[in-house]
Amino acid sequence: MQARAQQIHADYERSVQASIVSPDVMDQLEAARAQVESRFSDAGERLAGSLEMIGGLIEALDRLGLTLNVESVSRTSNDLLSTAAALNVLPNSQRRRVAHLDRLKGAGAMLDADIDKMRTTLRYLRAFALNVKITAGSTIRGADEFAGFAERMCEQLDFGVSQLDELADELTRLRGQLDGALGFETGLGGKYKQLIPAVPDKLAVDAETLRVHHVRIAEVATSVGAIARDIQMKVGQALMAMQIGDITRQRIEHVQLGVRVAARAVTESDLSPDARDRAERRVLHMVADQMTDIAADFEVEAAKVTQNLAGMARDTHQLTVIRDLSEGGGDLRELEISLGRAGLLVDDVTAAMTNAQRISGETVSAVEALARRVDAIQKVKRDIQQMAINSSLRCNRLGEIGKPLSVIAIELSSHASHLEDAADQTLGSLKSLSDLANGASAEAQEDQVDPSRLTRVHEDLRRAADVVETDLVGLGAQGEATARSLSLAADQLGLKEDLGDALHAAAAALVEAAGPAVDDLTDIAGVVDAALTEIARCYTMARERTIHAAHAVFDEAERAEAPSEGPTPTEPPAEAADEFDDLLF
Repeated sequence: MQARAQQIHADYERSVQASIVSPDVMDQLEAARAQVESRFSDAGERLAGSLEMIGGLIEALDRLGLTLNVESVSRTSNDLLSTAAALNVLPNSQRRRVAHLDRLKGAGAMLDADIDKMRTTLRYLRAFALNVKITAGSTIRGADEFAGFAERMCEQLDFGVSQLDELADELTRLRGQLDGALGFETGLGGKYKQLIPAVPDKLAVDAETLRVHHVRIAEVATSVGAIARDIQMKVGQALMAMQIGDITRQRIEHVQLGVRVAARAVTESDLSPDARDRAERRVLHMVADQMTDIAADFEVEAAKVTQNLAGMARDTHQLTVIRDLSEGGGDLRELEISLGRAGLLVDDVTAAMTNAQRISGETVSAVEALARRVDAIQKVKRDIQQMAINSSLRCNRLGEIGKPLSVIAIELSSHASHLEDAADQTLGSLKSLSDLANGASAEAQEDQVDPSRLTRVHEDLRRAADVVETDLVGLGAQGEATARSLSLAADQLGLKEDLGDALHAAAAALVEAAGPAVDDLTDIAGVVDAALTEIARCYTMARERTIHAAHAVFDEAERAEAPSEGPTPTEPPAEAADEFDDLLF
């Protein structure tokens, strides 16, 4: 600003030696011009920044509306209710699982009794087999043959015992798994008593709280979005209206040019000192009228800008209401925590059901293996009976000496049939065990809580809480910042209070410098007309030409007939000067 003022002084001093306009008046004009340029430039930048902020606010509000749309809110609320209902039935499901495990354990205990019976029968059979060997030893003829029979029977019976031992080991492992599962279920039952129905009941209540809160946020976001769009339009209009600053600056520069042209024109003329004074004052009257009009027009337009900015700042404060909605963030975090506890329950029940299914599956597999072992024992029974029959037939051929062996062989065959009965009973117990295991697996599938639904609800709640805690607070802060920016823009301009006063003061100084009106143009018409014509070249607004026309020395016809007192520039076409008329005035 100081450098420009110095340049204007230098130009002025080069063109004026004894001008009636003092350097102080030129300083006033430059100070007014510089103030307008600086204030409107800063305020325009602030308004442009405000416009960008409002654009970001609208985008954020649109994202908020997408995040909390009716479909999303409804889905989350329904998922919460479904999860609550599923959690409430967990204790019943757990009691059914425990009952199944108990029945499996009971069926396993029945198998223990069956195994004991078969083991006892095998011991009897082995004792009879040894008796065959001992008794046959007292008979010389055929002793070796019967001894061979007895040894083969003992081998078969020992194989049967080994199958029973392995069967008993399988049942022991199964019993250990059942005991572990029952222990886990006992601990799970304790958790259920502590958390159910408290957790699912709270989820059901929170589902409604969540729905109401989100609906309110969505409604406010829509309302605030409409306000923000209205403000966005008004700020855009305000930026257009800010052209009054650029118009005023240009017109002041034209006034400055007019003062210099007036001083130079009379200085370079051959007029007398008195004529020079009158010629310069005649031009200065036009320049002073231009400055007076600038001040008046600026005051009217600037008042509109100031009023619009103040109104926008008030409107922008309405954007801050969305920040009040962020108070629900803590409630949503508590709901997220509650859902976390529900998630632990679901994890536990999922583990329990997985465990129950695993045990059921392993039980079914074990039953198949146990059945194969029972089949092997039945084969032993058939082999023993066949050997007993063969021994009995052989004894009959021995006559009287073979009767003791025949009695033993008959007992052996009879006890072997007991083994068959025990094996059949064992197979029946195994079938019951298998049916129980398959039934438990099917019911576990029906009772299962869908973990993916809980995960989805958890993610929805976390996203909602993030929106409330981050986006809403950020939106409120954006609204407050925008309101401050617009208020500062209005305060920064200070359009009427000091800029308007500065323009009026500069106009008054020019009026004073111009002095009384100059009506006698006898000897100065050519110089005045040349100066006015040169000044007219710089005009860009119709308003300037209108004021200028009132001070013209000649009309077009008179100018053509007037004697030339120096070069008379041709005034620029009206179309060029009218370029911005409709936009600016």
